[in-house]
Amino acid sequence: MTKTLNILELTSACIKLAQESGDIIRDVFKSGSLGIEMKSVDDPMTKADLLSQQHIIGSLRTIWSDIKIVGEEQCEIPTIDKKPPIDLLSNDKDCIEKCPEEFKQLPIDDLIIFIDPLDATREFTLGRVGCVMTLIGISFKGKPIAGIIYQPFVDANGEGTTDQSKWVGRTIWAIVGGGIPVKGIKDRRSPEDVGKVILTTTASHFNDKVQQAVDAIKPDKLLRAGGAGYKSLLVIENQADVYVFPTVGSKLWDICGPHAILLAVGGKLTDPQGNDIIYSTDPEKIENKNGIIITISSHQKYIDLLKNFKN
Repeated sequence: MTKTLNILELTSACIKLAQESGDIIRDVFKSGSLGIEMKSVDDPMTKADLLSQQHIIGSLRTIWSDIKIVGEEQCEIPTIDKKPPIDLLSNDKDCIEKCPEEFKQLPIDDLIIFIDPLDATREFTLGRVGCVMTLIGISFKGKPIAGIIYQPFVDANGEGTTDQSKWVGRTIWAIVGGGIPVKGIKDRRSPEDVGKVILTTTASHFNDKVQQAVDAIKPDKLLRAGGAGYKSLLVIENQADVYVFPTVGSKLWDICGPHAILLAVGGKLTDPQGNDIIYSTDPEKIENKNGIIITISSHQKYIDLLKNFKN
């Protein structure tokens, strides 16, 4: 008999674990002992990355031992006794009324969980923690259906801060389909930016291909920032119209969670040629080799600008 699970229960567990991951990340940062190791050139890993991933995966395994999980870090997963709660959404009126019935009995074999335990590790090591977040995405048959973002270093207004006394954290989550409202977001477009085209892209991996994309789109404003999750959130919350990274670098665990939230607010994510991203455990498909483009609207317009500029 095919094993199934309820997306509301899995999302509940992931929400709680992302929040607990934030506690781990804050504690490591406060300790001042980050345990930095270099996986490759300009690709650091810290003790917080490892502890966060171990906690999330180990906890999920206490309930769903057979589910496929893809995490950024290569590490052993310890045995954890405490099970995460699966009933956080049981009294949520929107979930009760709008969650598609088929999502309450999803075949486990068709699900994959993608985890970036600490997105923007480079910025974390440099003390620029406002863009740091934990990302958890859930895909079903290759498409994202639920996503969770947790920001450990934000204040009560959801703004990044280095003032430790103001850290309260923020949880953003969504389930795609049925019209369940995205939780935890708000429109952050400033009045002076209304009507402008705002593009966000990488701060630390800017190269000729990225410059060509910027030249093709000709934005009124350019936001260079760290962390794929953070830049995706800029688009989700309407601070930017388009996020372009037209080259190799991002991975499926960077985008699955934000992709689900983006879909739930009506946005779109593809590669720069307009091809859909397929979520898979195939090691050859983990890296987005052609890059990504994320928009809140007018997606094809930006695809065409990139194509016409290239041609």
